[in-house]
Amino acid sequence: MVDVLKVALGYQQHGFAVYPLAPATRTPLAGSHGYKDATKDPEQAKKWWGEHPNYNIGLGLDGVLVFDIDMGHESGANGNETLAKLSADGRADQIPSTYIETTPNGGLHIFFTYPKELKLTSRSDLFSKNGEKTGLDYVATGVPVFPSIRENGMYQPLRGHKITKLAPVPQWLLDEIQRQRHPIMSNYHNNADSWFGHFVNRLVDGTDEGNRNQWLASIAGSVFRSGADPDNCADLIQTINQRYVRPPLPNGELVKIIKSISKREIARRS
Repeated sequence: MVDVLKVALGYQQHGFAVYPLAPATRTPLAGSHGYKDATKDPEQAKKWWGEHPNYNIGLGLDGVLVFDIDMGHESGANGNETLAKLSADGRADQIPSTYIETTPNGGLHIFFTYPKELKLTSRSDLFSKNGEKTGLDYVATGVPVFPSIRENGMYQPLRGHKITKLAPVPQWLLDEIQRQRHPIMSNYHNNADSWFGHFVNRLVDGTDEGNRNQWLASIAGSVFRSGADPDNCADLIQTINQRYVRPPLPNGELVKIIKSISKREIARRS
């Protein structure tokens, strides 16, 4: 039998915050604040799971998102089939090696890091064009994790994958997440908290050497999704690299990013 308290303390030791979920569910305790109660304090963990070992464990996601591929969902959507079609159409690419858990319904929770300044939350049916169910969601607030159980099974980590070794979110997925988050253009001038405002702040903040490729790929995705002429987008990204990246990314690497993002955007528009 799994020692739930020991596992919860282990998550904390690896730098993750945890919070309790009602037994055999993914629902926060009545009267609690769910992922907002997540803590790295071991004494609090001992109170929760020491006194209630049947509580499930929720993992607070700080700079981490979970790509949720639904299978066996009540909606009938099959995320695996959707992903295969997206890959064939050039709208999705490979999923890098990272920590993965199987869900009680037979789906997958795939864990990635992402730039915290994006302040992601959650979204259902990614890549949906006309409101159809895709079985592809993401959540960046909190999720149930091993050894949490539900009526049809347990969340289980795939062998060979460690939660301490998370890959950055692939750009094709981050592009779609950001596309889904954009408000309509008519709201930009009246909304001080608009996507465009966040984009400008993120741009001017710039980035340093350790995060150049991921930051530039994210910025490039936002620029190309604006609908501007692709050549103008490429020129702007070159300027951004020189002005806001410390030190600028070598031109060869930058060109690869521009070509990759441009190709995906053309596939999306078609």
